[in-house]
Amino acid sequence: MSTPNGYTPDMIKEMLGTSMPDPPGESGNVMRRRKGQEMRDGKRPFPVYKTKKTGPNFDEDGKYIYPEGSGFRYTEFLKDNPNATTNNKVS
Repeated sequence: MSTPNGYTPDMIKEMLGTSMPDPPGESGNVMRRRKGQEMRDGKRPFPVYKTKKTGPNFDEDGKYIYPEGSGFRYTEFLKDNPNATTNNKVS
């Protein structure tokens, strides 16, 4: 069997050497679905991400806890100083 350019598949493999692609026999979507099913079945561990362990801190109400001295917070300033602005409503 010859390709349109005149080379046989064996000749192409010989020219490419180790850079010849070796398909795994399944498409990327099939591989993704198989790995997901293996994780749900318990055959493969779920990935663990370091960023989730060291992520932002939230209190029990779900509000973000800012680091000490992180900056100016306008909403807290208005709560502490209710008469700071004459009219803070947007019309």
